[in-house]
Amino acid sequence: MKPTTIPITGRRSMYRGFANTTSSDVDVELNETDIDSRATHLLEEIHRVRRNYGENDLVESNVLQQVEQTFEAEDYLRALESEVDRLLRSQAMTKRHRSSTGDVNYLESQNDTHCRACNSSPCKWSPHCDVDALAKRRKALFGEIKSVDDRRKRQISEEIQVISAKLKLTLVDKELHEAYAANDNETITVRSIHGFPATLNRVDAIAALEHEHNRHVGSIVAKKVVDDVLIWMLDGWYFGQYSKPSSSLSNPPPSFVKRGSLLEKANDIQMHSNAAALNSLALHEEKKAKLASMQTTTKYALFCITFSYFRALHLVRQQKEAFSLSRSKPPLSNERIKMIQEHKNCVGRQQRLEYYMRKARVGEERKLQRIEQERLEKRRISQFEDMNRLAMNRLAAIVQRVYRGYLGRKSVENLRLERQKAALALVFLNDCATEIERAWRGYCGRRDAERLRREMAER
Repeated sequence: MKPTTIPITGRRSMYRGFANTTSSDVDVELNETDIDSRATHLLEEIHRVRRNYGENDLVESNVLQQVEQTFEAEDYLRALESEVDRLLRSQAMTKRHRSSTGDVNYLESQNDTHCRACNSSPCKWSPHCDVDALAKRRKALFGEIKSVDDRRKRQISEEIQVISAKLKLTLVDKELHEAYAANDNETITVRSIHGFPATLNRVDAIAALEHEHNRHVGSIVAKKVVDDVLIWMLDGWYFGQYSKPSSSLSNPPPSFVKRGSLLEKANDIQMHSNAAALNSLALHEEKKAKLASMQTTTKYALFCITFSYFRALHLVRQQKEAFSLSRSKPPLSNERIKMIQEHKNCVGRQQRLEYYMRKARVGEERKLQRIEQERLEKRRISQFEDMNRLAMNRLAAIVQRVYRGYLGRKSVENLRLERQKAALALVFLNDCATEIERAWRGYCGRRDAERLRREMAER
């Protein structure tokens, strides 16, 4: 027997009524004490149904109304999703709910500005540092850290960590103050611990915020104590210098007073070294100026010497014949002039021959290139024709195969129709024979019965 299915057609009024009433002025008391656990339970139920059931399967569950009921899987999933939406809307719209007192007490509690955390009216809580100034400083440091060296980058990173710790402590302190100021049956949304909002009841929220607050305060106090210890040791004789008395060291050590400060001892040496450095710097500048002027003079002198050398060489070459008449060559003979002219003519002919041969080679290369292009074009055309022929043959084979298939299916269909007609005719003949046989048996039976009645009547 199929189990009875309860339809959820009215789930808008059934499962969304609470969201509609919370948006109005009517006070509705929550059935769930922990919204997060309820939403988590619903989401686990949604995953279970989607994993184990199909759309048309039946689901038995008591998650929605604490009563064992049977639903269709699709409608049950929609109802669970609507319930999750209702919880999220109620958590977002109403973080604090009124107590079970009347409307007058509610209005008085709304108009009252008394703070339960600091027990004052109005609230006297204020952040322990300038949050806006620290945020601007951290933003400026993030922009500055991109264009500094490694040492400065390490210092900026440490300063950013200190500022972030102070801002985090301010946020935790603010949420802890709000948690102490809340009512006992309220749920608190905590954001400063993990960076994302988490809804907890008041006791758990106060415990978590106090733990986080103590951790940050302990870290800051420990850092300050260590810095004070290092400053105290630096002011004393531990690091070998003593500049001024501090609150931590009112009287300097006797041994330190006798030998004096290292700064006082090194003061004279530092003054002499500074004077020597200044004198050496002036001497260095003077030597540098003298070397620069000497370098310029030397370059100009070398230029003048080089120019005079090349000018003299040019003049000597121009007057070469005048200075060396005894070394002049004798005039050339006619035969020698003819031989030189023949050599020049041979060289000219060879150059013209090479020129025309280059022209011929260029023309021959162009001809061979044109022939090769024509051959490649013919080959491409033949390949294109072969591809077209193969494509046509392939298409013809496909058309023939399709047509043969069509003819085969048509013949098979005709054969099937003929066999079906023959079978129908045989069935029809069998039915006719059966009807005729039944009619004949009826006729024969009635005739025999009539005869039997007559015989019995005659007797």
